Amino acid sequence: MSRQFFFVLADTELELIPPEIANERCVLNNARARGKAPEKMLLDASHHHPAFGKLRESDRRGRPDIPHFFLMLCMDSDLSVGGRLRVFVHTRNNDVIAVNPETRLPPNYPRFVGLIETLYEQQVVPSAENALLELRHGVTLETLVTALKPDTVIVLDAAGDKTDTLAGRMAELEGDRVVVIIGGFSKGAFKSDMTKLKPKRYSLGDRMMKVWTVTSKVLCSIDTAERHGDVLKPKAPKKDAPKEEAPKKDTPKKAKAPSKPRPARKKKAE
Repeated sequence: MSRQFFFVLADTELELIPPEIANERCVLNNARARGKAPEKMLLDASHHHPAFGKLRESDRRGRPDIPHFFLMLCMDSDLSVGGRLRVFVHTRNNDVIAVNPETRLPPNYPRFVGLIETLYEQQVVPSAENALLELRHGVTLETLVTALKPDTVIVLDAAGDKTDTLAGRMAELEGDRVVVIIGGFSKGAFKSDMTKLKPKRYSLGDRMMKVWTVTSKVLCSIDTAERHGDVLKPKAPKKDAPKEEAPKKDTPKKAKAPSKPRPARKKKAE
């Protein structure tokens, strides 16, 4: 049986316009230009940045471009085309988007934004009978990963164990169901608690890499590990074979010297 992978973009900065900035000028102008209600639009730092002063953790919010890049890379990968990859997007507000492997996402970013906004309105697109994208609310990262019943959970984390050969780590994986968690934010650290998942945390270097760079490295590492797994696996040290004892030679027993015949007794003369 081929190994199945589940990629989760966790704590993704994907959300609708928060109520506290729905009446800000930049938001209203953008809503008017698009012909949409402010509360039905995605928060986007490129359009709504002037209002970010009223938001907590504003330096990392409003990044729909991150899941767009992530999904485009995953859905066109050999792993996905081969039917061995399922992809999920988990957001900062514990919304989860499940992506059908047959989904063909629009490469055009504005169209992608419109698609996700429609998903937030309808909960499923294009229809319940043909659900290519499904949205569920109130699903924590721990709940999502646990439901996938993984044998191994891997987290790509700048604070994890540094590794120069991620392909080597992938070659050591055990089990048929592997969950790979990648952060869906541009700054900071994971917000979700993953303690109970007991993941293996790996760092790809000292610098904070872009999400699409990390995703590309993971996909390439899996491909390399599956092609050259035996070469990448660390060799177990050879144990010295026990020395065989030389068979003992039978030492010849010394021959007993022949006993001297006793002299015959002389008969007494009668």
